[in-house]
Amino acid sequence: MAPGKARVMPTNIAELRLGGASEAELATLQRLADELSAEYTVFYSRHVAHLTPRGQAFGEIDFVIVNQSGDVLLIEQKNGSLQEADDDLGIRYAGQVQPKSVVEQMHRSRALFLQALKAADLPPVTVSSLLYCPDHRVEQVNAAGLSIEGIVDARDDKSLATRVEQLLPAAHSQDQTPRLMRDFLMHSLSLERDMTRTTERHKAVYQRLASPLQELPAALDFSPWRLRIQAAAGAGKSLVAIEAYERAIANGENPLLVCFNRPLADALQTRLGDTENVNNFHGHCRQWLRAFGDADRLQASESDGSAFWDELVEQMTDIADQAGPFDVLIIDEGQDFKPDWYEVLRLAMKPDYRCLWLEDAEQALLGNDPVPLEGFVRYSNQRNFRTPARIARFIDRLLDKHVDWANPLDGCIPVVSTYATEAGQREQLEQRVQALMRQGFQAEQIAIVSLRGQSSAVYRDLSSIAGKGIRRFTGRYDDDGNPVHTVGPLHAETIYRFKGQQAPAIVLTDIDLSGEPEHRDRETALIWCGLTRATVACELLVHEECGWLKAMQRARK
Repeated sequence: MAPGKARVMPTNIAELRLGGASEAELATLQRLADELSAEYTVFYSRHVAHLTPRGQAFGEIDFVIVNQSGDVLLIEQKNGSLQEADDDLGIRYAGQVQPKSVVEQMHRSRALFLQALKAADLPPVTVSSLLYCPDHRVEQVNAAGLSIEGIVDARDDKSLATRVEQLLPAAHSQDQTPRLMRDFLMHSLSLERDMTRTTERHKAVYQRLASPLQELPAALDFSPWRLRIQAAAGAGKSLVAIEAYERAIANGENPLLVCFNRPLADALQTRLGDTENVNNFHGHCRQWLRAFGDADRLQASESDGSAFWDELVEQMTDIADQAGPFDVLIIDEGQDFKPDWYEVLRLAMKPDYRCLWLEDAEQALLGNDPVPLEGFVRYSNQRNFRTPARIARFIDRLLDKHVDWANPLDGCIPVVSTYATEAGQREQLEQRVQALMRQGFQAEQIAIVSLRGQSSAVYRDLSSIAGKGIRRFTGRYDDDGNPVHTVGPLHAETIYRFKGQQAPAIVLTDIDLSGEPEHRDRETALIWCGLTRATVACELLVHEECGWLKAMQRARK
């Protein structure tokens, strides 16, 4: 053997550990890399799936090892004590009454792997299996379909690499089979295909990676305390806002959290359990006018649209000081604020108030001039912790962005679908949502995000898609000023209202942009905002005459 030369995929063992991967399995991965020769490639944590009309069956394989002929050895690792029966080996997981059959799991995963090979039309290869149980000594090898050669237990632990080479000789081949097999394992079998586990892992990685930014404000000490954080989409700005708010409450202070759009305000209110001091700017103005101003004037004028809101800001200068005083002002999505809004909010603050301002100029879709924040300490961070690698590569090829992609997980390659008519787009929307659910996404994990306004979005008068109800804003408000939504698990929203939020699977719709140079900056911002909402998968529905279509198709390759 030539030690230390086996290739392992993925290579980022440290980042897998950050994502919550099993320490015992990662130790085995490192050991296989050190003890196997260069004739082997070791793939860690391959998840295979088989699509059926009723859904998707999943199978998990801890290690897939490929030799130079393209033959394969599947290794199932089980730590802890196993339960032996006459014809089975079982393992009991926490919370389960009955042990789970290890043999049945291995047979199921192998069957799904063979089905995946057949579907990919790969050349015939040999597929063997090995059970590795380093903490258990197998006394009876009568389990159906397993032999002593196919088991490495505690007594044989040191011979793992030797047993691998016995079951899977290095061999050599001059044809394309080894390359095809490696490509299949790398690209066709995702690192994780059970979408419930995938979304949980992506969420955990995002929160862990973004935690240093969350801790930053509390670690800084200067006076007056005014901090402007300019960070890329996916850096965790809303997590920073939540952390700052909770820390202020814990310190006995009175914080005021203000964001731009109402859906983000609703999400923050739910997360923080506060509907009084957490709201969007106009929501705070509405509350304050009811409490300290002319409630009748508010009710009579709300139908005036933007003219009313402009007048409302003027009225706030007379009553905002009655709303406080607040100790801490936290602004999220500050790139969409107007200068006079900040002046209104300052009136509600104590003279020595602290201010945390969070923004991303790349997401400024409304064309507002930047708020001049004199006396603020500025901190810039262009790291994105939310967007997985495959979507990040797509964005890099499509847009000229200087972002440090920091999420180590694969995610899914974006899918680009075209349409010619409104009816055609609705058909595509139906098909792509069905495809996402067949992949394992729950309806609650899918968000349909339009690049148009509310009145012209493709979903504007739909009540359901793919048999699932839609939750969309109706354009109406109740007597308390809360937006009225239709009922359903699928979330449908415009990009303007969905900023600051995220979902495991995003379907971007109404992509009928011109691609002309004079519109490039704004269209880039729209696409950037949309693509960076997805934590695992992204679908794009693009008009066949869209000026971005060819670039999007090239970016997928």
